[in-house]
Amino acid sequence: MSRILIFTELFAILVLVAMKITVGVKSLKEAEYFFANGAEEVYCGLLDLPNNRLPYENFLKPADILPVIKLAARTGKKAFLAANVILKQRDYPGALKLISGMAEAGLSGVILRDPALLAYFKRKKFRFHFTLSTLANCFNVRALEFFSGLGISRIVLPMQMMPMDAAGLIKNRFGIDTEVFCQAFYYGINVDSRCELPCPQDGKKEPGRYRDFTCLLPFKSRQGIFHMPMPHQDYMLGAFYDYYKAGVKHLKIARWPNTPREIDLFLKVRRLLGLLEQGTDRKVFIQKGLRLDSKPLEYGKSFTFKPFRS
Repeated sequence: MSRILIFTELFAILVLVAMKITVGVKSLKEAEYFFANGAEEVYCGLLDLPNNRLPYENFLKPADILPVIKLAARTGKKAFLAANVILKQRDYPGALKLISGMAEAGLSGVILRDPALLAYFKRKKFRFHFTLSTLANCFNVRALEFFSGLGISRIVLPMQMMPMDAAGLIKNRFGIDTEVFCQAFYYGINVDSRCELPCPQDGKKEPGRYRDFTCLLPFKSRQGIFHMPMPHQDYMLGAFYDYYKAGVKHLKIARWPNTPREIDLFLKVRRLLGLLEQGTDRKVFIQKGLRLDSKPLEYGKSFTFKPFRS
């Protein structure tokens, strides 16, 4: 076999398993940092267009996002907008006007959850890069076929899915790309649409705020008090590894109120991807991952915003 053929096959393997990092941002400064340090995409939200984050994790107006869009275009990257909640029908025309206007300005795509809104866009012949949010809870190929008919280009896999159960979604016949949250460090215990902001806890420590999330509440049973269980870190690292090997193309890091913690997570994820790209086997990957971070980030306990400092 010639060296050229060997190189071509190795390159094809690398392309097959390569993952692009998508990061949620709250400011141009954050977008500049993540783009400069390896992120291929960023996404953000607008205060006046409902999305599943806290108000101060959003940009105030569309004009504030334009510099992020221009930065993405200048650097060969992409910028997306999140609109991943259920809107009222009377708000559809306004959403279409806003999103189509930003598309003309260079926005790469929009993250949606509502099938009725997607159907409205289809009726209006508005074609765009639509990413189906994890909040849509698309758990099987039949559901994916339905959303494919509404024009989606990518799906963010439900956080509660195990890689083995996601195989049909990842290797789908519709040409739809897949994206997954960085499960090595956090995990949604509950089905996403039933929990406004998943915050995994073991019930042993009381959070300072937002104590009424389903995943924090004690449940009475015959055996006593029950709290939602949290997967072990080795399982979460294994899921990260398996999704990579299964061919998921995009890795998502959510917007966080605390920028330094988001940067810390981003750098750890980048380290893990480096191990995978080196061909590290599953056992060694988990061992090294545990040394990188020995316990899941408990991101439901800290909502203090710290401005970005370069």
